[in-house]
Amino acid sequence: MTQHTHTTHPSKEAVRALMERRRTEQSPPPAPERIREQLGWWLIPANKLA
Repeated sequence: MTQHTHTTHPSKEAVRALMERRRTEQSPPPAPERIREQLGWWLIPANKLA
């Protein structure tokens, strides 16, 4: 059985605004753990650490 998830995608304008903000920020990028948390990877059973 195939499991499907419903994801939403931001608009092109929202992505451009985010990329522009990140380009002008002086702070380092977020840690990989923070990115995974923001993306909700922990919701996928295969991505959970044993």
